[in-house]
Amino acid sequence: MSWFGNFENEQGFFESLCYKVIKMGQMPKHVAVIMDGNRRYAKKENISRKEGHTAGFDKLAQVLYWCHELDIPEVTCYAFSIENFKRSKQEVDTLINIFNDKLAQLMKEKDRLMKYGVCIRFVGDISLFDLKIKKSVADVVEMTKSNNKCFLNIAMAYTSRDEIAQAVREVCKGVKDGLIKESDITESLLESCFYTNHCKPVDVLIRTSGEVRLSDFLLWQTSFSMLCFIDAYWPDLSLWHFIYCILKFQIGFDSLQNAKELSELKESRSQLDSDLQNAFIELKQNMNSDVENQELLQAVAKEYSKKRIVRQTLFLNRLEEKRKEQLVEWFKGEAS
Repeated sequence: MSWFGNFENEQGFFESLCYKVIKMGQMPKHVAVIMDGNRRYAKKENISRKEGHTAGFDKLAQVLYWCHELDIPEVTCYAFSIENFKRSKQEVDTLINIFNDKLAQLMKEKDRLMKYGVCIRFVGDISLFDLKIKKSVADVVEMTKSNNKCFLNIAMAYTSRDEIAQAVREVCKGVKDGLIKESDITESLLESCFYTNHCKPVDVLIRTSGEVRLSDFLLWQTSFSMLCFIDAYWPDLSLWHFIYCILKFQIGFDSLQNAKELSELKESRSQLDSDLQNAFIELKQNMNSDVENQELLQAVAKEYSKKRIVRQTLFLNRLEEKRKEQLVEWFKGEAS
């Protein structure tokens, strides 16, 4: 089955009406999905695990189609956790083979990807896979990097704890290399070091199979998201389940926005206080300066803020360059 379903097929009258009605409300810009229950679905249907995982992929294609119809521009799917490497070798090999097949399918769908402006991004520690998958990932990213109408983020070899740890290591290295100061480290800077740094904020997270937990997926990014836990295996997810999640988001939209804005205000205030404190330290170190002069303190704080932003930008640009260089290595089929 195609990654993106058949966009040209017309929906039935009732489905089309539902799409129109639901789009009258506030729509999410980014939906994330934990595709849980493929193995249990296979057991229920008395089919092989491989067939269960394949059914799960087919369901993802259908969900992407729903998002297209509902004008939801970004989707992130939890395809493979780092913890999945601990499963039996047979099942891991099966999943790897499915990835290889589906990544090859993406390359075959180039015309459709270009037509609909789909940008494919991968989040996670892709270096944990073999060179074949790394090259396929780089090929897909290179092919779709200029598209900007909609985005599909595929989380492979991903856990949120690993993502945060990787970001902390990058920040520590930035301080060690003299690109940034310890005082430059903020929540926003750390978030900008995540694998998901180019993604929109997650509005809705959906988990299937009846499990009420996040399984180490987008823990930071879902702080102000609507969490929806569906009591159905992933391949059994229906359009009505999906619409329920959108309605739940619409009902809770105002409270989510208020909480997000309050958090942003607190972070902004904290950053202002930090800049003032560092400006005070700089003035105090200059024996000829009057640390009680508030106008001078404000001016130095403003200048410090500008320099901080320059340092942070340089650091993040270097990090982006490093990640692009890694993709180029994989694109050429070179080991990293």
